[in-house]
Amino acid sequence: MNILYVITQADGGGAQNYTLTLAKHFGGQIAAGDEATELFQKAESLGIKTYKLEHLKRNISPWHDFIAMWEIRQLIDFIKPDVVHLNSSKAGILGSFACVGLKTKVVFTAHGFVFNEPLPWLVKSLYISLERVASSYRNHIIAVSEADKRSALQYQLIDAGKISVIHNGLAPINFVSKDEAKLKLNIPDGKLVVGTIAGLYKTKGLDTFIQAIPLLNDEIKNKCQFLIVGDGPEADHLKFKIRDLKLDGMIMLPGKIDNAKEYLKAFDMFIMSSRKEGFPYSLLEAMQAGLPIIATNVGGVPEALGDAGMLVYPEKPEELAEKITELINSTHLREQLSNKAIKKSEEFTEEKMLQATNLVYKKLLA
Repeated sequence: MNILYVITQADGGGAQNYTLTLAKHFGGQIAAGDEATELFQKAESLGIKTYKLEHLKRNISPWHDFIAMWEIRQLIDFIKPDVVHLNSSKAGILGSFACVGLKTKVVFTAHGFVFNEPLPWLVKSLYISLERVASSYRNHIIAVSEADKRSALQYQLIDAGKISVIHNGLAPINFVSKDEAKLKLNIPDGKLVVGTIAGLYKTKGLDTFIQAIPLLNDEIKNKCQFLIVGDGPEADHLKFKIRDLKLDGMIMLPGKIDNAKEYLKAFDMFIMSSRKEGFPYSLLEAMQAGLPIIATNVGGVPEALGDAGMLVYPEKPEELAEKITELINSTHLREQLSNKAIKKSEEFTEEKMLQATNLVYKKLLA
């Protein structure tokens, strides 16, 4: 199979990991916006051929978007793939329009539909309309969660027979030991680490996590070191919020750390405070590390977690603080959730994901 994977501005998140995994396994090629520096570097190290799409930008720009469609179509004419596999909302919409009239099969993976984000009604309606039109030119949609499939069917994006759920999956992670990981992250001795690994975007709800910390009693706060690993456009805003709440020193923001997942054993508890998710890799990584988890009940999170963690509503710092307190005060509960998380993580393997994706390709090309 000759497969072209198209993604917008990959920045180290789940869609990038997914695209690299599939392209490596199926011998595919990757096209992405020219700012996807990290993606191109990783692809090169894996021997994956890449193409830069100079006009494929994250933000809406009619001029750039129109030329990006032309770039994608020219690339398809050049490499003549059997399948064009689109990832991320922008590439998914522009790539679908670029394939109009071509013989190549079009697959789109929904890593959480953008219209499920907290958006003004008019903007939400625009995205639903664009996805509906774009989906008419797609042969198949892969939803990473049942929640995304329900959204696609609710808004009549595609026929039920042309959409399937394939959960993200992980290969076994080579975790660094707890002591070595704490040393790497500069964690003070004797502290319980309550933290997360996330891109610093508004959808990740990290402001909710920060707002929950002053609601904890002093005894709990003194026991803990809070940690947010990652970078992104919300970094300055989050730093200001930390200073404003007088939480300097209590919350560490070390920025982006290469292979951060390997240091998860340093954590005693993992927090996912997102406003919107697909089927998050970071959650699967925390589960594989055997961490007690508190996560928001959004997207595919409850499907991934089951009863192996605690669910809270998004944007509810009071509820998050209550669950943190409950976990800190109960070693038995932390051990119980840890064991359940490891067991649950075994359901979401990279092998299962690749096998199911291969079946989609074969069915389309039969």
